[in-house]
Amino acid sequence: MGPILLKPTYISPIWGGTRISEARGLEHGDDVNNGEAFDVSAHPDVCTSVEGGPFDGTRFDELIAKHHDELIGDLADDATIQVVSMDPKEFLSVQVHPDETYAQAAEGDHEKAESWYILHAEPGAELIAGCTTSDVDALREAAADDTIGDRYGRRVEMHEGDFILIPAGTMHALGPGIFAVEIGSFGNTTYRLCDWGRGRELHVDKGFDVLKTDNETTVEHLGIYDEAAGTRVRRGVTHRLFESNVVDVAGEWHVEKGRRYQILTCVHGTATIETSEGTVELGYTRSCVIPACVREFTVRGNCRVLQSYRP
Repeated sequence: MGPILLKPTYISPIWGGTRISEARGLEHGDDVNNGEAFDVSAHPDVCTSVEGGPFDGTRFDELIAKHHDELIGDLADDATIQVVSMDPKEFLSVQVHPDETYAQAAEGDHEKAESWYILHAEPGAELIAGCTTSDVDALREAAADDTIGDRYGRRVEMHEGDFILIPAGTMHALGPGIFAVEIGSFGNTTYRLCDWGRGRELHVDKGFDVLKTDNETTVEHLGIYDEAAGTRVRRGVTHRLFESNVVDVAGEWHVEKGRRYQILTCVHGTATIETSEGTVELGYTRSCVIPACVREFTVRGNCRVLQSYRP
């Protein structure tokens, strides 16, 4: 079993821009913007399928069920990482995700922790990551009139090459002018506290059940790709459910890995992923799965990739 390319599941949200379509040569217009792409997901709500090769068209969750040890090693089926590309032209809803205990009890789901690697950011582009107050009554009042994001959202300016971790329970919203790749845990439950007056369903009671006003976010500033710096591996984000390294490849990067799967995402240039069982080409923003049974692989090209895995 060689590297596995997955066919993204595209969504055209109300806030979606067109950078994903433009990067991948997709048609767009009218109500189709492809502003969100689930590139790697085994969650039943939005499961991707294999693109090409002997398993072409097979749902990722079905492939895991049939080839569990070979594909993901000693992990549980629901321990897989999600990779999502996102391009907002407006702020996403101000939202919060549950931790494992609440998600299991209330939704039969799993914790949703996430992180964003910034592919591109317009000058001054910001996102919301955390609260500026711990006064829950004030936050509830602001949620009631849809002003919680403006009044109490902690604004963080982002730049290309930044990597920010958003733990479960953190109030957050990705902002306009930011093109990002989300690396996150298996869960898929979102509670909206505010939607900027767009009128979609809110989940205020559950959102406040899980909101942790003292959560602090961290940003790693990796900078832009620099071929002159040579091949180098740096830690991007660390969470108990996922880790992701930022790897600059100048020509070649060889890895001898353990017995668990990894996900590679190309975030600059074009990457060629070689294993003894096959080769795939990753264009800008695309991802592939390196199965657990693959013991070593090589990335070739002048590129930057995210190397994501379950610790």
